This record gives sequence, structure tokens and C-alpha cells, in this order.
Amino acid sequence: MPLETLFRLLASNKSMLKCSSFGGPVLLAALLAAPVCAQTHRVAAPEHVTRAVAIYEWTGDLAKPTAARLVPVSLFINGHLEDAGVYLTQPIPFALQTGNVYSIEEAGRSEGTVDLEYARNVVTHRSATDDNPVTAWFGYGNFKPTPAEPKAPALHASAHPAAIVASSDPDRPHFAGRSAPSTTTSTTSPDKTTPATSDSTKPTDDDPDRPHMTRRDNSDSGSTSGSTSTTTSTGDVPADDPDRPTLRHRDPKQDAQRRKQDSGSAVTGMSTSLNDDPSRPTMRRGKPAGLTPTAELKSLPPNLHQVAAVSDAANREPHLFAREWATPTERAATLIQFQTLAQPRVANYITINHLTLPPTATTPAANQTPKTTARKSTHRSTAAKAAPIPQTPPPVVLSNEQLTPYTLSYDGLPTFVYTAEVAVTTGGPVYLTLVAQHLPSGDLQVSLSSITDATHLDRTPWMRLVDAVDPDAGHRASLLFELRAQSTRQFALYRLTSATAEQIFVSGVIE
Repeated sequence: MPLETLFRLLASNKSMLKCSSFGGPVLLAALLAAPVCAQTHRVAAPEHVTRAVAIYEWTGDLAKPTAARLVPVSLFINGHLEDAGVYLTQPIPFALQTGNVYSIEEAGRSEGTVDLEYARNVVTHRSATDDNPVTAWFGYGNFKPTPAEPKAPALHASAHPAAIVASSDPDRPHFAGRSAPSTTTSTTSPDKTTPATSDSTKPTDDDPDRPHMTRRDNSDSGSTSGSTSTTTSTGDVPADDPDRPTLRHRDPKQDAQRRKQDSGSAVTGMSTSLNDDPSRPTMRRGKPAGLTPTAELKSLPPNLHQVAAVSDAANREPHLFAREWATPTERAATLIQFQTLAQPRVANYITINHLTLPPTATTPAANQTPKTTARKSTHRSTAAKAAPIPQTPPPVVLSNEQLTPYTLSYDGLPTFVYTAEVAVTTGGPVYLTLVAQHLPSGDLQVSLSSITDATHLDRTPWMRLVDAVDPDAGHRASLLFELRAQSTRQFALYRLTSATAEQIFVSGVIE
């Protein structure tokens, strides 16, 4: 705080200074201490995060795809999200530079990596004839699966199990339990011939369990036949043990040859041929299987697979967003809850858009009149016919149901993404997408709902779930959706910070 501001503040509070004799010094000390505390507080610099999110699309097997490509989606740089497909596109987008490594992740778990080799600006055949064609940048590279963790070596039983063998050497010292001393006393008079200092409780010299030390026999083993030779017992170690270490003398010839090689004074020929060198390159016809580039994926085939891909400038600890089912019956109960929410939404959409559900086996046709079980009286007027029974609409049949559970943040509510289709007679299927969170009360709170059909994709695109991904390295995942229209598509990120899902990013239109 500047001194001029401090004096002005003191002058404006003269009445406070006159209240008491110590009010002035206390106020002055408090005002002087305020800037000191502000100067000692230090705020750490924010972390600069550069993180790109893309979608890896392929056909066939993920380990060996028949065709693949990488579609850039978002780029978190300078504290905000950018469209990775158009950010610094000269000569190629920043997110698709050669050498960028993308981690193929499934709910945060890495399945492998894609090392980009080149990028290409593709113009689709549908838009090539337009005045303003729609183009898209795609990246291409080979997929490398994550190597499996090495298994621990298997344990095998030893060929020579250890065994404890009692020693037969009587001179070998050993430990044994001492017998309990006798507590009985003799009532007879002591013998005069026995010394007074003798104790019957002390062990005698002839106790076989008492350890004792013996002197080593120093007699020469190579003496005459009259002397007794002594041998050293090896105890329980067998003489033919293959694991027993042995000592050998050095070979003088090998030592001399090793000294010549180390000194460099002698030249020796190679003991093996050049063809036996494991590092020698070999020439073969054709392309090796491991270096064959993956074919470029074209258009949108029906057997298309998608997964999220993340490229980060720093190595970060993985954060898994997949959620396991708590009980074996939790998935079935949650699926029933979503079906209860989905059926009235689909029925209302079909009614508003004048769509028709296909008749089921138990529902009679619309032009079929119900048969009467009894003939009416003939004197009743023919004009007064029975009123037609109103036809109940056929039930909504949900197909291709997918229920994916997530935990988008630490200690966050369980989040579920439900997708389903409903067949109609005209207009193609109806697509439904629901995102809901499981409340502690057990109810589902719908955060996002989208419903459309094949004839109205340009009005409301089809929301197809890709996966949960962390776009800014904040350890909070967002839901990545593909917004597919009739001939174009976009990608969007939705974050659940409240009861309603918020769209935080949407990419440009491609294809």
C-alpha cells in the first residue's frame, strides 16, 4: 500500500484515533502489516498444457487394421480449446505433424500408440462438385499395441531338495536340551567319603548331551603305517552335489591369450563366420510384414470402429474413467430404468412427426374389425351398429441398446450413456441418446437427451458416443460424441458440471 494512501486513510479516521489511547497505534500496526502479508504470499504459476484429442477410425482388427485414419478433434493450448483440424494448417495442422504420437485410449486405459507418418487434406467425392467443397485433414500412421507385461518366471521344484541329516561324528559339537534338576533332597546323613562341595544337581562329565570341546589331532596323515590317519567329515553335504561350488586352477594358456587380446599386440581371427553375426542386415524380396503401411480409410464404411486418441506434450499418469458394475444385478436394474425413460420419449416423437410403428404379432391390423362372439337380436335396428373398439398403438420396441457406465471425476456420481434405436415403417430408424447420472436416492437424473430419425438428420444430427476423454489434463473427463448428419459430421465435447450437460467444444464440419 503506498504511503500517501496510508496517510489519507489515517486522516479520514481521526475520530477513531481519539476513541482510546491505544487505538491509533493498533490501527497503524494493522495497516502496516497488511502489505507485508500480501508480499509474502506467492501463487504458483499455472501449468502450461498442450493436449490434442483425436478419433482413431479403422476397419478390421485393431491390432492389424485393414484401413485406418486419425481424425483431429480438439487442441487445448494457451488455456482454451481450439479446432485441431484448422489450427495452424500451413503446411499441415499443428496436431497432425509428422512424428506426433497419439495414445489410443479406451476410457483412459491405453491400448497402444499411433506414430503419425504423414497427413493429407481429403476432398470427398460428394462435395468435389460443389462450389465450396468440404475438406478434412486426416493423419495416417501404423498402430502399435501396448506390449504385455512380462510374466514372472515359473517356479520349479529343485532337483536336489534340501534335507537335514543327523551327523554321526561324535566329536562334532551340538546343542541339546538340559534335563531338569532334581528337587528332592536326601533325608539320610551325607557320606563322609563324599566331598562337601559336591552337588548332585550338577551335570557329570559323562553326560552325552553336554557340549564339549576336543583338541584337534595334529598327527601327520602321511606318517608311517603305525600311526593313525585322521579324516575330516563333510557332515550332511554329499560329495557329488552338482550345486556345490568348486575351486579350480587357472589355465596359463588362456591367461596369456587374454593378456595379448587386451594389450592389442596380437591379432587373432574371428572364431565365427560373418553370416553368424546377429546384427548383420539381411536382404529379402518384398516388404516386411511389420513395416507394411496401413491402407488409407475412405468414406464411412458400415463396419467402422472408433476410439479416442490423446497426444500430450508431457507424460502424465493415466486416469481411468471406466466404471465397474457394483453388483451382478445393477446393470439389469439400470437398463430397466432407462427403458422406462426412453419409451415415452420415443412414442411422443413418433406422434409429433407422424411416423408409424410396424405392427407386431400380437397387435391386429388397423383395417381389421374385431369379431363378435354372439349374434345380436334381429329386431335391433341395423343402423345402430356397435361402436368400433379403439385400436391401441403398438408398443415401442427398443433395439441395439448400449449402456456404458463412467466415473467422470474423483468421487463423482455414476454417469451412464444409453443409446437405442426404434424401427418405423417409413423414415428409417429413430435414434435415441440419453445421458443420466445415478443420484444417491437411486433415481436417474437425465442430463442430456437427443432423439432424431434418419429423415431429419440435417435438422437434428444423430449423437453417436465415442468415449470419455480428458481434453485439458484436468482429471475430469468429458463425453465425446460424433454428430452425424446426412452427408456431413462434427464432433462435440460435453461436460457434466451440473444437472445439465454443457457443450464445451464443437469441431468444424467435415465430409
